[in-house]
Amino acid sequence: MKVLYGKALYGLTLTFMVWSIGLGIDPVLADRAGPHFRPGSPMQESLYLADKNVNEAWEAFHRAALGGTLASPAIQTQIEQDLHASRLLLVDARKAARDNDTRAVSSLTTRIGEISTRIKEKSRRQKP
Repeated sequence: MKVLYGKALYGLTLTFMVWSIGLGIDPVLADRAGPHFRPGSPMQESLYLADKNVNEAWEAFHRAALGGTLASPAIQTQIEQDLHASRLLLVDARKAARDNDTRAVSSLTTRIGEISTRIKEKSRRQKP
């Protein structure tokens, strides 16, 4: 059973990597968002924090999934759907930023923060 779960998780990880690249998230350029990155505007700051929230949510889920501590397969499915939704919202927020739509960026990044918080909380739930 563990081998099957490990293979499924490996496939899921590869799927997310391919999906991220397909959305235009360049792993080479991702380094610029590290500790030396200084956002120039409030909109850039919001996008930076939203991206950081999504990455932290993914890491929390990944740790729980690899550790086998997720509460249930249903919770795992919900988390995966939330991760997908948050990535799509992040893409929409970046498009809104390119269009200089501050209101949309603010709304989308707030929703991303809420979803990311929910993912982190669900990832912390232990098996009964």
